[in-house]
Amino acid sequence: MTRVHLITGFLGVGKTTAILNLLEQSPANEKWAVLVNEFGEVGVDGAILEANGAVVREVPGGCLCCVSGLPFQMGLNML
Repeated sequence: MTRVHLITGFLGVGKTTAILNLLEQSPANEKWAVLVNEFGEVGVDGAILEANGAVVREVPGGCLCCVSGLPFQMGLNML
C-alpha cells in the first residue's frame, strides 16, 4: 500500500514549506515522491523539493482536473 497526501492551497499559503517540513521528518528508510502542479515557466518548487531529498515530477500548466489531466496521469505513472 502506498500512502498519499494531497496538499492544496492558494499561491503563497505555505504548501512548499509544509512539504519541506514533512521531508525533514521523514524516516531514513522511506523514499518520498512529490508530484508538483507547476504554474510558472520555471519549476522553482520542484527544484527546492528535489534538493531536499524527494523524487519530483512536475505537471506543467493549469488546473489538474480540467487542463492537465493527461500530463497529471503521465507524471503519476513516472513516479
